[in-house]
Order: sequence, then structure tokens, then C-alpha cells
Amino acid sequence: MTRYAVLIGAADLSQGMQKSLVEFKDFLTGGAGGLWREDEILITGPLGWQFVQLLQTRLRKYDFVLVYRCRLPHSVLSEDYSEKLKELTDGNGVFITDECAEFVRAEEDDESAPARSDG
Repeated sequence: MTRYAVLIGAADLSQGMQKSLVEFKDFLTGGAGGLWREDEILITGPLGWQFVQLLQTRLRKYDFVLVYRCRLPHSVLSEDYSEKLKELTDGNGVFITDECAEFVRAEEDDESAPARSDG
């Protein structure tokens, strides 16, 4: 079975990454998340229409597609693309949307990301 995960953040990745993206990637690459390989996961910042179209074409070749979208709380986007993103997973995957406010600085790597606190 071929699979591919697209993890979408709400901010420019050069300035940092939303903590939930780091944690979700760590989950996917771990035993509980299915031991996904690094080359099966794409992490990207906010999407434009051209990139959504590229994803539509590229993801058709996979048996299973996971799209995880991390939005900022209370954000209002002029172009949301949620419906198009959901279509990418129709019949062969999962679409997850989450509100993620906490950021990890760009110079921190995955190992140094702080542990999740639910409090």
C-alpha cells in the first residue's frame, strides 16, 4: 500500500513551525502512528491555489492520503481551500483540521521540541 501525508501549517515555515505539526509528524514516524518514512510526509506552510492543484494531481497515485491542517485560532482566511483539501482524501484517506497556536522556533529541531502539555 502506498501512502502520503501532507501536514499544513498556518504560518511561514521559515519563521517557525506550529508545535502541533512537529508533534503530529513525530506521532506518524513513531510506532503508534504507523512508522511513516520521512519521504512519505510533506510539511508545508499556507497553501495557494496552484499548490492545491499540484496536490490534487500528485496525491491521486497513492492508496492512502492523510491531510492534517493546522490553523491559527480565530483566523479568517480569504482562501480557505478546506473543501478542496477534503476532496483529496475522499474514499482513500483522512482529513484532519486542528487549531494550533503554539510555535516552535525555526532553529529548533524535532528532538528539541518541547513535550506536549494538555494543561
